[in-house]
Amino acid sequence: MDRRTLLRRAALLGAVGLAGCTGDGGDGTTDGADEPTDGSGAPSATTEATTTTAPETTDETTSEMATTDGGAETTTATPEGTDGAATSTADPTSSEPQESVTVAVGADGKARFSPESFTLVSGGTVTWEWEQGGHNVLVDSQPEGGGFENLPGGQSDTQDAGFSYSQTFDTPGEYSYYCSVHRGIGMEASFTVE
Repeated sequence: MDRRTLLRRAALLGAVGLAGCTGDGGDGTTDGADEPTDGSGAPSATTEATTTTAPETTDETTSEMATTDGGAETTTATPEGTDGAATSTADPTSSEPQESVTVAVGADGKARFSPESFTLVSGGTVTWEWEQGGHNVLVDSQPEGGGFENLPGGQSDTQDAGFSYSQTFDTPGEYSYYCSVHRGIGMEASFTVE
């Protein structure tokens, strides 16, 4: 969840909490004393227009404290260690051709390859290192004569954490691969040989 979404939700929750605290203190029942009548003594229906304003979204950091009439306090603040500036996440791809690349299999304990895409020089080597067991690497596509080989065992065999597999690629083109166990949840990756 990004910071803006978090701030929007915090503002919405604060507004809802504030609305609940600003009532007249009644229990929702009336004794009839304040109800307008139509002259016959019977209460008459009234309609009041209410205007609400949606919270304004800005790129600025918010750190405010509000106290309601009932004494309840709500606070919205920037998390510690941040300067309030927008942050960016590093792109998981690298377009600069590399002589060797190490791909983490089961990176960060998740069903993913890291990096998910990269560019390799012709004659470069890719090493797949298993950070987490229960995965494999199978060829999805490659250029004619690419020579990209599946791991021994095919689709049914997986490797344990600590396993390593390397291959050198000479044929330029696009290569893609996947984990047969986790392909359905997106464990796929690709690279280009230039």
